[in-house]
Amino acid sequence: MRLMTRVMSLLLRCSAALWPADRRMWARALWVEAEAIPEGWSRLAWLAGGVRLTVLEAGLARRLGYPVVFSAAAAGTAWSAWSGPAGDSAIMINRVDVITVAVILAGLSWAIRRARGPVAGRRPARMVRTGGYAMVLALVLAKAAVERVADAPPNNLPASALAWTGELVFLAVMVGYAVVILAGTARRSAASSADVATGAAIGAALGILVYALGPLGFPLRFAGWWPARLYDAAMVLGALLALCAPVAAGVAVSRRAGGAPRAGSRVRHGALAGLCTGAAAALVISVLSTATIALLPHASGLRDWAAGHIGQWTPAVGQVTPLVGSRLGYVAGNSAFAAGYLIVLLLSPLFGCGLGAWAGRAAGRPHLAPSR
Repeated sequence: MRLMTRVMSLLLRCSAALWPADRRMWARALWVEAEAIPEGWSRLAWLAGGVRLTVLEAGLARRLGYPVVFSAAAAGTAWSAWSGPAGDSAIMINRVDVITVAVILAGLSWAIRRARGPVAGRRPARMVRTGGYAMVLALVLAKAAVERVADAPPNNLPASALAWTGELVFLAVMVGYAVVILAGTARRSAASSADVATGAAIGAALGILVYALGPLGFPLRFAGWWPARLYDAAMVLGALLALCAPVAAGVAVSRRAGGAPRAGSRVRHGALAGLCTGAAAALVISVLSTATIALLPHASGLRDWAAGHIGQWTPAVGQVTPLVGSRLGYVAGNSAFAAGYLIVLLLSPLFGCGLGAWAGRAAGRPHLAPSR
């Protein structure tokens, strides 16, 4: 008790300089008046209240909230992804992934803050940044779980140049996503909060829809005639929505910027909204599908459902597996296929940006009035 009281007293005394200049006398008064309170829980409660008030007055909760939450999330991801079965060649790759991604997210946050300022004060920007970081960490965690199965004995792969090349590409893609998340939500961002929020919301909804149509990356198989035809129609509709989503985001933000004097501004707004749409959709699809694949070894019900509903699994994987070595078992084959989501992460933002720019340009064209 006495040691805790001394620590609280020292914290309150040293933190007086953090208060605004016109209120530092309050901090000193809190520390001095603590001597008049009887020792024990009463004095400790007084000092703890003073420290809490200091945190609120100095804005430490707001300034340290994101670093503390990010550090806790990164530590939890590292703890979960660090270990692995003996003889698994994916252990070193997973450890490199966890360390590098944590450094990327922390380092780029500092760099973007200096270049573009802190996160914008509006709630949508903060939600997008927090959600984006959470999705990146969740992807690293799910990827590590999948690779434990994909590269575990008897499907063990040596740490070949091909495996490390894939990891380098993955980390480079994560750098791009971190830059989009941070720069798009910064105070001096080229994109408005409305552009980012609109693109992220439409992209997240699209990602959930695409995941529902193929949770493991393959078309589902239905026995009945009507279920199969309805699913085919849903697949066509899903493909159309995937093309229309960046266009809708581009049109929405371009019309919102209707007062802009130049058409180039509409194109820029549309391109940024389409980029956010494609990036959000790719992250949602990759995280949900990779996590579902990671659950296959641990959920027999999910594994039985997948074996009965995923069509064309053997031919598709059979064409890929000779490039990476022999694969034994349905779970290992799906785990190997999970690497294909890297293509989704690469191409989706590019297509979204292009379609959004086209939509912004089309929305800015003047419409001719009908002649009489």
